[in-house]
Amino acid sequence: MKAPTLIASCLVGLALHAYAQIRVMAPESLVQAFATAKGRIEGSTATFGAPFYGERILGRLVWGESQRNHTHCLESDYDVPAPDEDLVSHGQYKEVRLIHIVMVRRGKCSFVTKVKVARKKGAHAVIIVDKENSVLTSNDIRRIIVADDGYGDNVDIPSLLISRQDGQELINFAKMTNNQVIVEMAWDVPTNHVVIMDLWMSAGSRDSQRFLKEFAPKRKALNEAIKFVPHYHVFGMQSATDYNNLCTSTDAQFCAEDPDGSGPITGRDVVEEDVRQLCIHQVTKVKHINLDDNRAGHKMVEYAAPYWQYVEAFQDSCPLDAADVDKRFGKACSENLMRRFSIDVDTVKRCVRQESDTKLRHERENIAWSPRALRINGWRYSGSLDADLVTRAVCAGFVKQPDACASLVEPVDPFKNDKPPEPEGVGLGTFVMALLLVAAVTLAGLLLYKRSLTRHIHTTLREEVMLEVQAQMDTYKQLPS
Repeated sequence: MKAPTLIASCLVGLALHAYAQIRVMAPESLVQAFATAKGRIEGSTATFGAPFYGERILGRLVWGESQRNHTHCLESDYDVPAPDEDLVSHGQYKEVRLIHIVMVRRGKCSFVTKVKVARKKGAHAVIIVDKENSVLTSNDIRRIIVADDGYGDNVDIPSLLISRQDGQELINFAKMTNNQVIVEMAWDVPTNHVVIMDLWMSAGSRDSQRFLKEFAPKRKALNEAIKFVPHYHVFGMQSATDYNNLCTSTDAQFCAEDPDGSGPITGRDVVEEDVRQLCIHQVTKVKHINLDDNRAGHKMVEYAAPYWQYVEAFQDSCPLDAADVDKRFGKACSENLMRRFSIDVDTVKRCVRQESDTKLRHERENIAWSPRALRINGWRYSGSLDADLVTRAVCAGFVKQPDACASLVEPVDPFKNDKPPEPEGVGLGTFVMALLLVAAVTLAGLLLYKRSLTRHIHTTLREEVMLEVQAQMDTYKQLPS
């Protein structure tokens, strides 16, 4: 990728970065410490995990001092109180169970590692406090990308980064044994009557195609409430000699990632499929007025039903590793799939032929902060690209939620993935099983010893008999004739 393009990508990511919100609820003295900000603390949400979109969750802050200077990177580095069944009754909250919010310090390992360690200690959410020598303000923190290190796929809790100054106040109060620090966590999505959803992806990315497949039924249920805008990750390269089948031509203007390494599919194949999908969306989308918007000038929404049928089936119907070239990722399989869903192949081919360069140039210039990115109502989505989590964020973006959201989104349950506490010591059942196992092994050993001893005795007796016979034979040979 060209250096200016990469820089532009980073700047776009920073400018559109979303942030989470913490609201201090108790104690009152801590609320007053944040009086200027009306008790609120803003932070940067991690790009992995599962934020509580559309919900406001109460939790208790806990802090464990780093004991071995590993800065909360190892389980042995710190201890925190075990999660409990604390309930609160505060304002709109009636007998609400508090989640366990663990605070950790930034530094010495990845954000993902810190969150995973805290999760093992019972955390339902994690607040990462910036380094002790940091001079970054809250506004600076909001522009920091709390990135996935490549191992955050199975993280199922939210996490966010806050400034050292804000975090130190929370830590100081959490250290005091007579204080129970209660905060509210929220991830608010900018609302609109029609949600505009911009998705950056790649036709050759298994993750992108998996998401489209899982999100397609939810998109169909929200077809009259969302304007979906597809984007595909296309980049240019400086040297035409280094394009190595990643690009559509030797001038290396339009390139894509190679999806299967040494396999048969190239970056050029991916770019061509990207254009086909853009054209399928363009020629099949249907515009109509959102009648639920009562304001003057109703909002226009678009839904391309055949496009969603196509992308929902694409990963299974045209896999990268199919042995049959007609059923493998590529033009032949794509056209067969279009015919299955009554998409006019000739119209799509004409779109590709006439508009390919225009579309690819637009995609190359309209890049996001990541090759796989999502924007909702112009706001940067953070969290894993999971169909259920994205649907939750989308539904949170409506001024008035469509009826479909009620069936698509369930209330957040931060405790659903909690593991029951492991019993301390050895249980009776385990002890009995171990005792039986020891007895069985001992018995088997005794039987083997008995067999070996019997065999040894038989061998010894046989040898003694043979010796006696041999002695008698020697005596017989010495008798005079």
